[in-house]
Amino acid sequence: MIFTNREELIEFLKGSPLGRIISIEPDDCQWMLERSTLNVILSKDNFIKTLFIGNILDSYLKEGSVIYIDFDTIFSAFLNLIIKDTKYLDNLLILKPSDGDSENIMAYACSLFSPYIKLIVLDSITTLYYLLNSRASSDVNRKIGVYLSLLEGLANKLNIPIIVTSMIRAKKFKQTESWLASPTGGRVLLRSNIVLKLDKIFEHIEINVIKHKNDAFIGKTFKIPIILSWSDNIG
Repeated sequence: MIFTNREELIEFLKGSPLGRIISIEPDDCQWMLERSTLNVILSKDNFIKTLFIGNILDSYLKEGSVIYIDFDTIFSAFLNLIIKDTKYLDNLLILKPSDGDSENIMAYACSLFSPYIKLIVLDSITTLYYLLNSRASSDVNRKIGVYLSLLEGLANKLNIPIIVTSMIRAKKFKQTESWLASPTGGRVLLRSNIVLKLDKIFEHIEINVIKHKNDAFIGKTFKIPIILSWSDNIG
């Protein structure tokens, strides 16, 4: 960890010029989040996105409970690579979809209310969209909008950050017949106060701050080394 707290990072950023790539350590990722709101993570790479969130989870698991809604199931598959402090795994509750129960999982997650919950992760809105896609697209968008609104209300009540991930996919636009990269959830997600975009650059994760409530973060780019933590302590 380079920065011992969030305030220290913010003071550093105030004196840092735009365009400079700021090197931080994986443990510093937690300082980018804001409480009482949705923190949107965009990425083209599932594994890079999962590693980034894992860095954040390590810090929050020491404080209390973390709820991980794992629609992608990638986090569960690579848990032994991602979580370093395995002694805190009792604080982690993973909710995974099975046999069309995605709506029940979301209803349960949105109803949670406990002072012991320190972080909720919805990973990912892209997979949830496809799980609900047997409905009309307008109905799916409406339902996802309701879920995000409920989660934002929960973040505000508990004064915690909620992470929502979305994969960037190529989307074809009928009017122009052209393909453009676009996150699932589009307008609904981009209304969020915090939007971070991840890219893999050689052996680093590059984090571009697209939107942020704190002006010190706006327009800044960070990079962290890709570090995998192997553990034999997880059954």
